[in-house]
Amino acid sequence: MELTKGVKSRCIATPPTNRYIATPYRKWGIGNRKSEVSGLSSGVVPSEVSRISLPPTSAFPLPTLMLLFLLGVLSACTPEPTQIEPAFYHWQTELNIDSTEQGYLKALDARRLYVKFFDVAWNEANNEATPQASLERVGERADYEIVPTVFITNQTMLELPATQRAALADRVLQKIKELWPGLEPVEIQLDCDWTERSREAYFQLLELVRERLPLTTKLSVTLRLHQYRYPEQTGIPPADRAMLMFYNMGDLTDWQESNSILNLEKAKPYLQTTAAYPLPLDFALPIFNWGVLFRKGKMIKLMPGLTAKALLDIDAIPLEQEGGHRFEITKSTYLEGYYLYRGDQLRLETIRPQQLEAAAQLLRDHATGEKAYLSFYHLDSTLISSFPVADLQKCLKTLRSLTNE
Repeated sequence: MELTKGVKSRCIATPPTNRYIATPYRKWGIGNRKSEVSGLSSGVVPSEVSRISLPPTSAFPLPTLMLLFLLGVLSACTPEPTQIEPAFYHWQTELNIDSTEQGYLKALDARRLYVKFFDVAWNEANNEATPQASLERVGERADYEIVPTVFITNQTMLELPATQRAALADRVLQKIKELWPGLEPVEIQLDCDWTERSREAYFQLLELVRERLPLTTKLSVTLRLHQYRYPEQTGIPPADRAMLMFYNMGDLTDWQESNSILNLEKAKPYLQTTAAYPLPLDFALPIFNWGVLFRKGKMIKLMPGLTAKALLDIDAIPLEQEGGHRFEITKSTYLEGYYLYRGDQLRLETIRPQQLEAAAQLLRDHATGEKAYLSFYHLDSTLISSFPVADLQKCLKTLRSLTNE
């Protein structure tokens, strides 16, 4: 029996325990911590949970008993909608939420922030994993629920020896404590676009981190579209929940790409699955833009925040008719700290409100668990000015209405 996506159900179903697991580490399934003793998360349904209590048979005739049984089954299968809450990623090194950002968060009633605390990259000189771009806090942010988020490069997991994984788990958690003393997060998130080659190392690191967390702290991971669509190939990360990163889905290096940030046509096939993902899911949508710089037909750089006005101001020529997003540089010059050569070409990629709403519609029926967060990437006063609060509210309303059908 397969649970309906987008709602949580009281119906008790027993999924095949290794339907998705594509890893030798079977203990990496959900629910292996001591705090999770119900047995439900492992895919095994205790008999005392599935048993339906009825009065003694002598109290009712057989037709009445059958009616009571059917009513009990139907009421147990009543679907309950997933609660959708707004959240934001904060991906800058300095955490200093200004008045504009505070007002934006308040208007959306967003209380949760996924804050990047640091990156973990591989240091070839020292042959070890090294933290980089550590968070700098300006003032306390006790009025928000902070989820420390750590980005780990895939190269780190490819290079990290098995003998160093436990030490890295310790260092990650210790670094979070050092950067924010006294913080007791309800969740910590690790962000790594793992591959088939790095999966074993990354999954073991997740398991080691999870074992070291307090029982009150959950571990979440980020999930890309291919990992969501093909869990039997990519494996199920040993975490408490996952954030589906619903952006950066096109071919960034292809000049003909329409929009690599949010290409919904390319995303649709990855959502065509009838099986609910075995972890509770949250979602992340993009609210950013950039310019993709091409030189001699090769993509060489991203220019965050680039606008058509900035290009027109340096006499760049639009390569398309009105409303186009491709330009060519006519004279060599500096632009926002970058040196552009004559003949360079740029593709502008932006997100329209209609695209965000359409993305929310595509995510229908994919929410799992009692609560899901719709997180926008990312919180920056220079970005949110292009995304009125009403547009994000509409996006939230769309997802809420669809998951409550």
